[in-house]
Amino acid sequence: FFFFFKQKTAYEMQRGLVGSEMCIRDRYQRRVHGIQNFPRMVKHNHAIPNVHLKKHWGPLVKTFFNQPAKKKQRQVAREEKAARIFPRPINYLRPIIRCPTQRYNMKTRYGRGFTLDEIKNAGLNPQYARSIGIAVDHRRQDMCLETRELNVKRLKAYLAKLILFPGKTTRKLALKQGKAEPMTDAKKEDKKPRKMIVPEAPKEKLDLPAAKEQSDEKKVLPMLDQKLREKPQTITPEMKNTFSFKKLRIERVKQRYAGVRKKRAEIAQKEAEEKATKETSQSVSYT
Repeated sequence: FFFFFKQKTAYEMQRGLVGSEMCIRDRYQRRVHGIQNFPRMVKHNHAIPNVHLKKHWGPLVKTFFNQPAKKKQRQVAREEKAARIFPRPINYLRPIIRCPTQRYNMKTRYGRGFTLDEIKNAGLNPQYARSIGIAVDHRRQDMCLETRELNVKRLKAYLAKLILFPGKTTRKLALKQGKAEPMTDAKKEDKKPRKMIVPEAPKEKLDLPAAKEQSDEKKVLPMLDQKLREKPQTITPEMKNTFSFKKLRIERVKQRYAGVRKKRAEIAQKEAEEKATKETSQSVSYT
């Protein structure tokens, strides 16, 4: 069974206030000249307001007064990491991609990693790319040709600025092949710093900033601000007479019914050929 209790209205509560409801009556003062009046509850026969304000909101409040300290902490962590991995950059090279969905695809942002096709078009392989500070994402698929070409150009610009040092494995391999001599005490004293291996400059000209000893930027090769505004120009009669929406609708219809129209054209051509062969056969028989 279900029991429903009706909330009392002002007329029902006016003469029967008991218990905690006495506070409602005691709020109202007496009339002038000491004449006591019945408490004026609310206008008309409305329900008595019963607002619950005992909400335990204190533990749910979160403050971020340590934001400046956290900012300093992140800065110190980046400096320590830069000193620890010197002269490598502190971050990986990330691709530039478009945001998903039609609503945000005009905006660009940094992606997780380069696709395998982009790495291949730049003349690298995934394992070697990861070893020289390039992020690789084997799951991402780039369906846009412009984005793919942009990221390939980005990889080539990174390789043009890259300076490689010979590692320990390279020296061990050279010792095995007999291309390098083992280190002696005299050679250890006259040991010079490792020589930089500078890659060959690309044939195409790339707009690159000045080189640094170590890249301390948050993003390697940061994006340039895109200027989406166009210069003002006069409206020509040709622009006035072009209807972009109508043109797009026509192109969509053509693309939608391309297969059906092609099939109809083939059937019509086949029927025309059969009709022509039939007429030629009849003309031969009459002669």
